[in-house]
Amino acid sequence: MRPLRPLILLLLLAAFTSTNASADGCLAPGDWWQRGEITPASSVIAQAAAQDVVLLGERHDQIAHHRFELHTLAGLAAHRDDMVIGLEMLPRSAQPVLDAWVAGELSEDELLIQSRWDEVWGFDPAMYLPIFHFARMNRIEMMALNITPELRRRLADDGFDAVPADERHGIAPPAAPRRAYRERLRDIYDAHPLEQPFTTFMQAQLAWDAAMAEVLAEISADGRLAVGLMGMGHMTFNEGVAYQLAERGIYAQMTLLPVPVDGCQLHNARLADALYMLKRSE
Repeated sequence: MRPLRPLILLLLLAAFTSTNASADGCLAPGDWWQRGEITPASSVIAQAAAQDVVLLGERHDQIAHHRFELHTLAGLAAHRDDMVIGLEMLPRSAQPVLDAWVAGELSEDELLIQSRWDEVWGFDPAMYLPIFHFARMNRIEMMALNITPELRRRLADDGFDAVPADERHGIAPPAAPRRAYRERLRDIYDAHPLEQPFTTFMQAQLAWDAAMAEVLAEISADGRLAVGLMGMGHMTFNEGVAYQLAERGIYAQMTLLPVPVDGCQLHNARLADALYMLKRSE
C-alpha cells in the first residue's frame, strides 16, 4: 500500500474547490468571519476558549497557516491556563520526546532526531518550531495525536476488531462517516486511483480521524482545553475529527481555519465555525 499522507494533502486542496460566496461587505486580511458577518477577534477567541476541543486547520506547506496557529494558540492560552496542544504531526511513540522538549531537556536538533521528524512527517520543521518554542516557554503540554502508518494500514486492512485494544492504543472504532465526507473521499480516490480498494482507503482515513479524536477526547475529559493542530481535510465542514469527536459525545468544540481572501469574495463559509482571512499570496 502506498503511504497515505500525500493523499490527505489532496483532500485539503479539495476542500478549497467550493465556489466562492459573496460576503456582505469586503473582507480584509486579519478579519474573522463567523455566522455570515465579520466578528471581532476577541469574540472568536473567547468563544473558542470556552469549548472542550478546538481544531485548528492548516495546509502543511503554508507558513502563514502556521503563523495563524501560533497567534491563535497565544490568544487561547491567555484565556485558559489548562490548554494542551495536540499534534497530528507525530505518532504516539514520540510522546516521551514531546514531554522532554516541553521540560527543556532537548535541543532543537535532539527534538527532531529523537521524534524522527523527517521520517514520520517530513515537512519543513522551521515552520513548526515557533509553536514548539511557544509551548516550552509557557510550559504548555504537547500531545502526539497520530498513529504510525503501519498501524493505520493494519486497522484499514484487518479492521478494528481484529487488532487487540492494547495494540491500537485503546482507540475505539470510528463512527461511520456521513455521506458528504464519504463522497469527498471518493472524489479524491477516483481522481488518483490506488492499488487498494476504496473501502480500504476510506477506512484508513477514518482510523486516522478516530486516532486523533481519541486523544483530544481524553484531554477534554480531564477538564482541559484540547487544541488540535491538523491538516484541514481532517476538520473542514465539521467532518473527520470533528465528527468523530461528536460521536464520542464531545459537542463543545469549534473549528477554526485560515482562508485566502480576494476583494469581496469569500471561500465557502461552511468550511469551519470561524474563518480567518489571509492575503491570497500568503
